[in-house]
Amino acid sequence: MTTIIGIDYSGSREDRNTWVTQGHLDADGTLVFDRAQPTRRDDLYALLSTTPVPAVAALDFPFGVPAEFANFLSPGDPLIEMPDVWRVVAGFGLDDFVAARNAFVAKQGEPKRAGDAVYFPESFSPLHNVNPNMVPMTCHGIQMLQRLHLDIPNRWLVPPLEPAVTPADAITLLELMPGAFLKSVGLPFRGYKKGRRALELRTVICDELAASAGLQLANLEALRMACRANDDCLDSVVAAVGAATWALDANRFRHPTADELANACLEGWIYVPQPSN
Repeated sequence: MTTIIGIDYSGSREDRNTWVTQGHLDADGTLVFDRAQPTRRDDLYALLSTTPVPAVAALDFPFGVPAEFANFLSPGDPLIEMPDVWRVVAGFGLDDFVAARNAFVAKQGEPKRAGDAVYFPESFSPLHNVNPNMVPMTCHGIQMLQRLHLDIPNRWLVPPLEPAVTPADAITLLELMPGAFLKSVGLPFRGYKKGRRALELRTVICDELAASAGLQLANLEALRMACRANDDCLDSVVAAVGAATWALDANRFRHPTADELANACLEGWIYVPQPSN
C-alpha cells in the first residue's frame, strides 16, 4: 500500500489555511481518501515525519527560487541544487527573506523560474507578492524542506534530484500546482477559486476528476461538500490525485530534458502529466 498526501500549502501569518488530504492506493490502484482537513505548518511537518513509506506527497509551493535570486542570496558561494537553497533560506527569518526579496526585485524585477516560464505562463514568480503573495509560502515551505532534510535524512526522494533511496523506501516529495494539474488533464483551471461561476466549476471538477485523471477514486463523494465549499480543500484533493497518478506511473509526467535538468535541480520543477493533445 502506498500512502498518498495532497497539500495545499499556505504561508499565512494565521497559519490556519494549509489543507491536507490523506489517502492510500489499494492493491488494485484505486485511490481511497481517508480525510481532508486544515492543519498548522508544524503539524504538517509532524505528519510527513511520521508517515510510513512508501508514500507520495504532492505539495503546492515552490521548492526553489529563480537562479538569479539564489545567486543574490549567496554571493560568492554558488548554489547548485535545491538543498543548497534550502540551507541558505533556513538561515533567514521571514522578515529578512522579504527584505532580501524587496532589495532584489527593486533592481532585477520578478524573474520566473526557467521551467515555469516555458511551460506555465499562467504561473507567478516565487518572488511575486501581490494577489497572490507567494513570498511567505516560498520561505516557509523551503524551510520545512530543509528541516525535514536535516532531521530525517535518507527518507526523502525529491525529483528531479538524483535519488539516494528507492521509491519503495522513501517519501516522494513532489512539487505540483493543482491548477496546472487540472489544465493538463483538461479540466477547468481558472475561475474555480473565485468568481460567479466558482461553485459551478468546482462541481465540474468533482464530477470529472476521476475520468480526466485516468484514476479510480473510491470515495470522492465523501469530500464533495467540503470541496465545493472550500477551494483550498479542493486543491488539496487535486494534489492528492496528482500524487496518486505519479505513484501509479511517473512516466506520464513531464520531466526536465537534459538541457533543462541543471536549472530544474536548482530552481525546482512543477510536475504535471503530459497533456493528451
